[in-house]
Order: sequence, then C-alpha cells, then structure tokens
Amino acid sequence: MDASGLDFQTLFSLLNAGASPSVSSEDLASRISSRLSPPTAGSVTDTDGVCLCLTLCERITARLSAQSLPQDVSVYYEAVMGSLGEMSLMEKLISLLDCQEQLVSHLSAKCMSAYVISDVCMTGSISSLWRHTCAEVFHRSDPGNELDSCLWSVTAVIKGLLRGKNSDVLRKLLAALDASLSCLHTSLLSRDSMKPHQAQMTKLNRTMCAFFDLLEVLSAARMRCGVCSSVFVESRGLLDVMRCDAEYFVKKRALLLLKRSLVRRAGEDWALGDVRSASREDDGLNEDVRVVADVVLREVKAGWLQDVPVKDQPSFFGGNCDAGVGGAWKDGVMLRALSLILLKSLEISIQSPGERGKVDVQLYLSELMSFLRRHGTLMSPDAHSCSWVTSVFAEQDDDMIESSKALILLYLQHKHRSSSGPVCLWGCNPHCHFISFLRSISFDRTVLLDFLISTETCFLEYCVRYLKLLRDDWTGFCTSCSHVGDGNAPASDTSETPESAQTDVTAFSRPSTGSDVTASPVLRLVDYGSSDESEEEESGCDHHTNRNVRNSEGDLGRTEVESTDVSECLFDKVLVCLEELKMAITRLHNRGLFPYNPASLLKLLNDVEVKKSLVG
Repeated sequence: MDASGLDFQTLFSLLNAGASPSVSSEDLASRISSRLSPPTAGSVTDTDGVCLCLTLCERITARLSAQSLPQDVSVYYEAVMGSLGEMSLMEKLISLLDCQEQLVSHLSAKCMSAYVISDVCMTGSISSLWRHTCAEVFHRSDPGNELDSCLWSVTAVIKGLLRGKNSDVLRKLLAALDASLSCLHTSLLSRDSMKPHQAQMTKLNRTMCAFFDLLEVLSAARMRCGVCSSVFVESRGLLDVMRCDAEYFVKKRALLLLKRSLVRRAGEDWALGDVRSASREDDGLNEDVRVVADVVLREVKAGWLQDVPVKDQPSFFGGNCDAGVGGAWKDGVMLRALSLILLKSLEISIQSPGERGKVDVQLYLSELMSFLRRHGTLMSPDAHSCSWVTSVFAEQDDDMIESSKALILLYLQHKHRSSSGPVCLWGCNPHCHFISFLRSISFDRTVLLDFLISTETCFLEYCVRYLKLLRDDWTGFCTSCSHVGDGNAPASDTSETPESAQTDVTAFSRPSTGSDVTASPVLRLVDYGSSDESEEEESGCDHHTNRNVRNSEGDLGRTEVESTDVSECLFDKVLVCLEELKMAITRLHNRGLFPYNPASLLKLLNDVEVKKSLVG
C-alpha cells in the first residue's frame, strides 16, 4: 500500500482476510485521523474518503470486539485504535455528527457507538465525552442530523449493553441521561411540540421515528434487566401523536411502540434474547404497565379513537399498496395495533386491585366495535359481531392469540359484575372467538399442535385459559355453536341461556381442508401454569425440532379416526378436533417428542371429554 495515501480496497481486503497492511500502525492511524478532520464545522470536502475511514474504523472495532483476528494482527489493529484514541478520535467523530451530509453523520454515529461499546467491554465504563455530548444534544432537542445521530447512537449502545448483559453500566448510563431524555420527550411528543418545527416537518418526522426506536429499547431494558427510565411510563405523548401533523407512518410507528410495550414484546426484532422470566412478577414493572393502561383508557373515554387515522389501503414504509378488489382493503397494521392496545389496557386494568380494577368493559368494547365498523372491518350488517377478532387479526397470529386471551378475562369480569348483557353484540364472547378460530383453520388439529409447540405466540396460555372456561361454561359454548353457525349475533346474553340450549346446535357445510401453519423451529419449556385441580408436576422433556414432531404426528395420524367419520354438526366438529388434539399430544408425549410436560393441558382436554359425556 502506498504510504502517501490510503488504498481502501486493499485495507478492507486485508482486514476481511485477517491480515494487516505493510505500513506501521502509527502511520495508518495518522492517515485515518487526517481524513476525519473537517476543514469547517458541518461540512466535509471528501465525503467518500470520510465515509470509508469511518466504515474502516467501525469494522476494525467490531473485529477486535469479536476477537476474530489472529493474535499478531489483533495486536496491530489494537495499536491503530490506541493511536487514534490519542489523536482525539472521539472528538473528531462528535464533530461529524452535525455534518450536513446525512450519510457522514450517520456513519460517524455508527463508528462512535462501536467504539463506546468496545470501551465498555475493555474498561467497564462509558465514555464521559460521548455521554455528555448526547445529553447536551437531547436538551437542545433541535431536529436534524446531529439529534438523529445521537438518538441512533444511544439506541445502539443500549442494545449492545443488553446483549452483553452489562446491567450496572446500563443503569448508570440511563441515570445520567434521564433528565435530558425527559426534556427530549416533552419537546418532541407534547401537544404543542409541532408548532416550533412546522417549517421542518420532514426533519421532525425522521427524528420522531429515531426517538421511538430509543423508547422501544428503553422499554426492552425495563423488561429484560429491570433498568428503568422515567420516559417508560410517559405514554401520553405517544397517544398525542395521533392528533399532531406528523406523517401517517410516524403515527403508525407510535402505535406499534405502544402495543409492544403493553404486550411486553419490546425489542423482539433485535435479537436481544428472551425477556427475563421474573419480569412478569416485577411489581415495579407491573405498576408502570398499569399506569400506561390507565392513560390509554382515559384517552379512549375522552374520544381518542376519533383521532386515530386508518388509510383505505395497506401502507408500507410511508408508501401505499394498491387497494384490493372493490377497494375494500384497510391498513390492517393500524387496526390490529389499536385493537390490541385497547384490549391489553382493559385486561391489565381489570386485574388491578381496588377501585382501579372496576372498569366498564362493555363501554370500551362498544367504542372499539364502533371504530371497527367505521373502518369497514365487519364485512356486512349480518356478520356475527364476535367475528371481528379473526377479521382484524387474520394476518398476525401472535396478536390474534394475545387478543383472544385478553377477551376471556374481559368476558369473565363482565359476568362477575353483571349476570346479563349481550356480550356478543360488543364482540366479547370467547366461545364464539374459539369456534371462529377453529373454523378458520378448518378444524385441523395439526395446526393447533403447531401453535402449542411454537414459542412465537402465547397460544399455550390461551388454550389453557379457554379450556378452563369451556369446562365451566358448557352452556355458553353450546349456545355459541348455534350463533356462530347461524352467522348472526344474538341480542341475549349467552350466560343466561337455558340448559336445554345444549342441544340447539346448527349444522353447516364442511369447509375445505386448511393448509398447515409452519411453526418456529426453536423450542423451549413453556410455563403456562397449572389447571385448578391438577397436581404439581415436573417440567422437562426432550427438545426436538417442530419438523420431527410434525413428521411423527403425521405418521400417527394415519391410525386415528378421520374427520369424515364425525357428524357435520359444528358442536361435534369442535369437540372432535379437541379429542384428536388430545390423542396426538398423548402419543407424542409418550414417545418423548413433545417439547414440554403437557400433563395439565391433557387434564383439561380430558375434563372437556368428560363434560361432553355427562351432558350427552
């Protein structure tokens, strides 16, 4: 390599090959440093050269952190980075954050973040200069490249600390940034925050999305490590975004963030690892989530749903997809997010102690039904009101199961507080939801098996919760078979249906065979609690891939009674599906192919069979 300049192609090739260049580490560091010194603030004359130098520094830092270089080569590049540190690398990177070239600003943030994380691994402390700079930029809250880059950098560093399980360092970082983050939250997400920035809405939209990424990683830190920032519970601003002049994709991003916080799935796309098992028993976290739920319910009661926009066609990354036949499509992402936010808020609130738990479920679900009807979710006036669950969540299994699980608790709370009320009219009958779900999968017990094995949804918890309800509310189930079969929503409450209604079921034509649903290949033991009467049992089974389980189940299925031998009655279709599921689970478990101990689940399925035999 010519010592008078930098041959970046050669440098990158050598680094990728795990080799070092022929120039000295001091010379290479000096050349890189000279390229990173802008002649004037906010501008660079050699954009390509600066971008290549920043990328090279980041790659070197990443290879050193991963310890993926030979010993002698690692020593060389450690010397390069050490020399760059003595040449004020951090100061140079900070000076580039406010560069007018957005790419330069972003690459400087990436390089800076990698450098900070590497420093934490070596010294166990955060760069005070980096931390102080980010705090100052957050306090100013001026939308633009500098703020966006600082937001990205802090987000990346927190992700790195979460992956490295550096909870103590993370706790100190958030304590140092807490005041500036609160200031930034107020500046960007308060109702009046748009007014000073009307002339630069494009910049503000970009900045808000970067801030939402930071809020999500703060939420992930709260749930995974118990490390809290005060902005975690300041959800009012996310709701206010619906009323501001921000772009549609910004409002969608705000709703998705709020949904992930309430269902405790923040950071699920960032490979941060599983949420710690103790998080659901964390009293502080539970109280914080209750505060968020309370805010949502207050805003909904005040008419917030009127402010939530829903486009007439699916929207992706700010663009649109062509409308379907007859222009009937809606932006399902917004509808799902809004629906699940309200359902989870209700579920959380009714489980709160004292007056806090006395929530008028019917009031809020009626509001939700009105919202969905305004946006054409219920296809026709004759559609069963409870069909909204499969209609809204058809394309998102995890959200559908989460919502169905929440609706069971809402139904039980309503029955506890009031023995009457047309729950079907406001879409809150879990029997109808379960029957509609089985119809949507053509009563295929292999699909249920996939759901039970997969870790991508909370189906196991939902299934246990529903089977308990089915065992204890047989009359309601029988009546719902009739209602769903007719396709009409009744005006009376199923909880008051006479016992004779158990035989009042309506037959319907057999649906076509549904396709299999592919489950996640990753298996783990699932803690779903025990049924009311089940004894203590030890968890533990062999871990196998879903493919092995499904293949074995396919072999076993050849010896089972086929669905063509059963009655066309909807009532029988549901129960036969559950019976087949029990048989499949039992045989797989006996052969050591089921990924966890299903004893409690099998007991509930057996209870349902016993109930059926007792009532004839």
